[in-house]
Amino acid sequence: MPASEHPPEHWTPTSEEDRELVMKELDAILASYHFRGSKRYPAMLKYVVAAALGGHAGDLKERTLGVEVFGRDPNYDTSADPVVRFSASEVRKRIAQYYHENGSGARLQIELPLGSYMPEFVPRLPASTGTAPGVAPASQDSSAKYLTERPRLLRLGVAALAALVLFAAVFAALWYHKSTEKNSSVVDELWGPLLKSPGQVLFVVGPVLQEALTPRAENTGAIDNGIGRYDHVSVLSAVALTHLAGVLQRFGRSYEVKESTESSLADMRSRPVVLIGAVNNTWTMHIVNPLRFRFLFDGRNAEIQDTRDLRNPPWVFDVTDSSQSVTTDYAIVARFHDATTEGPVLVIAGLGPNGTEVASEFASDPQYIRRIADKMPAGWEGRNLELVLKMDVIGSKAGPPELVSSTVW
Repeated sequence: MPASEHPPEHWTPTSEEDRELVMKELDAILASYHFRGSKRYPAMLKYVVAAALGGHAGDLKERTLGVEVFGRDPNYDTSADPVVRFSASEVRKRIAQYYHENGSGARLQIELPLGSYMPEFVPRLPASTGTAPGVAPASQDSSAKYLTERPRLLRLGVAALAALVLFAAVFAALWYHKSTEKNSSVVDELWGPLLKSPGQVLFVVGPVLQEALTPRAENTGAIDNGIGRYDHVSVLSAVALTHLAGVLQRFGRSYEVKESTESSLADMRSRPVVLIGAVNNTWTMHIVNPLRFRFLFDGRNAEIQDTRDLRNPPWVFDVTDSSQSVTTDYAIVARFHDATTEGPVLVIAGLGPNGTEVASEFASDPQYIRRIADKMPAGWEGRNLELVLKMDVIGSKAGPPELVSSTVW
């Protein structure tokens, strides 16, 4: 096949008019609610698009993005600090959500392919002209035929893939229903108020604790998120999010994820909320504070205090100790209707990162839930509850959760 018959992988803007078209589409994406509530994700998307349009594709490397977009030190450890990878994944998800809701009116689609930081620009075919925007008619451009046919070919491919996925999903669903019907019921007992509540579930995740969080100047209830300051979550927090999101996926519930530094009371009001993390999540510290078991943090030691029975010594964890000497962690798992958010709240929060991760395992594992539910008073399923869990830590690994105290109301 002659070289000219090989279709291009994606359209490359070459003229000033082409670049203006891309920037107009970028502005529309960034103005959507998917991006306008964040500082970090728009910054990354704008940077990669500008680099692509400016012919600087070679600069779109993980370390370069970490330094230029997120203010990291040029010698920072990309393995220990996955801010670029985490942000790229979130950008891809938000772009997909945007086009799912607005794709029919878009003249051009901006994509960030998996495994790459180089954006792609895909012209979409207007029904009225039969020609993709920014692309010459067939008589003027040998690639126009491919660009015109691409949407149809994509639809055929997507349809075939959808049929295959549907077949696999039906088969998996039949198997899953038989094997997990009993397990789903006990998970439903813990998650019931959130699953039955209307609205998209919001995950509010605490970032890596680097310095004291600073409230915004205006009284919005949100926390300032300067670029490069609170830009990523820890690996264990990400694992916790995966466990908990899996529960909602099994029950067919949609969800949204925000860092606590980007979340306001308006975001959480009148919808189900899951708070992940304790001392790194100011919303957890605030919302749990009126409960019997609450968190205290003095900058070094984090603890869980029993406010109803002060004879019980607090459960303490040294947040600053990164050595192997930490042998025990503690966590609060609480589910209640909160007067502040006016909706059901599930708290998954450890004193240390291991505590948060194991608490998420408890909340998503029917065997753990059943084991602890056997120790709860009758009727706990329909009442507010707060649990204090303990887990042994060996090296960097934590063992299974153990119930040390609880209350229902």
